[in-house]
Amino acid sequence: MKGITRQTTTRKIKKLKWWQVALISVAVSAIGGLSSIMSSKKEKKVYNNDLKQASWAPPSWVFGPAWAVNNYFIINALRKILERDMPEKRKLLLLQAGIWVIFFSFNYVYFRKKSPVLAPIWTMSDNILAIASLLVSMRSDKKTALNYVPLAVWTSYASTLAGYQALKNPDPVLHTKGLLS
Repeated sequence: MKGITRQTTTRKIKKLKWWQVALISVAVSAIGGLSSIMSSKKEKKVYNNDLKQASWAPPSWVFGPAWAVNNYFIINALRKILERDMPEKRKLLLLQAGIWVIFFSFNYVYFRKKSPVLAPIWTMSDNILAIASLLVSMRSDKKTALNYVPLAVWTSYASTLAGYQALKNPDPVLHTKGLLS
């Protein structure tokens, strides 16, 4: 019975079209955003305006579309991993699980808990997982590996933004001052 269920799931995954993966990525991104909901819009505005930002930081609206794109490629990689027999399949699935745990918990840590110190830890960890996934999948399937490039690039860039914030802003969760403030 277990083998039949796995075969059925694999067939369904193989039949996903690019636009279905895109819709799933938008839905996943929206669900991830739910963890950042604060008690009031005023509180979110104060938090965003009071944080010292890096001069190279994009406008805040860029993050939603960037994550929808990242999630598209990560879901596409997951689809390819699930539909193929790869020697590193288990390792890649564990790396994917780590990526998703970070994705779904980041907004809670950053926006709800307001921790500019934990944010770069999450972001750099995501970057490490993306690069590890890229390298591990490169051994088995270069096409799957390419799906990790957008996340690796984005989290490299985002790590610089989060690191700047950690250095320049106090952290109410860890009760620290900004190291360079």
